[in-house]
Amino acid sequence: MAFEFDHLFICTDINAWEAEALVSFGLVEGSSNPHPGQGTANRRFFFHNAMLEFLWVHNPEQAKSGVEL
Repeated sequence: MAFEFDHLFICTDINAWEAEALVSFGLVEGSSNPHPGQGTANRRFFFHNAMLEFLWVHNPEQAKSGVEL
């Protein structure tokens, strides 16, 4: 069975200030977005065949709701 890595999540504090180190290193940040109804948001860095996503809870009540979208 072949394995291909394409998406890495890193859970962070709000706004993922850790991602600034990647920007200062010269990586280009992609668009970020909230995840409506899930209570999370992200910052993303895209590569040729993978994505690095910094993910955090921005709305604890939505994140705890248990509603599946």
